[in-house]
Amino acid sequence: MEFRKFMRGNALAYPKGTRFPERLALKSGEEETDLSWLHHTTSGAVVFVMSAGCEACDLDAAVGFMEERPELDYLLLAEANDADYDLLVKELAPFPCRVERCEISAIADRTPIKVIPLMIVLDPDGVAVGSGLFNTTLDAIAHARSLGADGKVAEASV
Repeated sequence: MEFRKFMRGNALAYPKGTRFPERLALKSGEEETDLSWLHHTTSGAVVFVMSAGCEACDLDAAVGFMEERPELDYLLLAEANDADYDLLVKELAPFPCRVERCEISAIADRTPIKVIPLMIVLDPDGVAVGSGLFNTTLDAIAHARSLGADGKVAEASV
């Protein structure tokens, strides 16, 4: 799927106040994956949605953010072939980040996720408190501004 076609006509954020699914089929025709751990974190979590074939997707931006916010838990939903997936797992091994292979189209059919690269900031109960497109660490920091280091949501958020 081409990035621009996927993005055309769709919202650029995951709706605030929406609970992230506890179970989600990450690929067409597959069993649902248990993501309930995202609803039981100490300080919150961030879900990154990216594709190895997406020119706008920059893993360095996600890594930079993980270095800035080590107290959070992370999930990378990645559309990738075997070799790219293995490389992602290896690159993210030093971080508290789970990596799951997915089909972006399958996720788009079941969630409000309609664009990539997208990050979704979740409070400790798995509720979205921020989201948006990102391809720099500064973009990621801005989207997560509403979530304090203690997992509490700041009232004034962008």
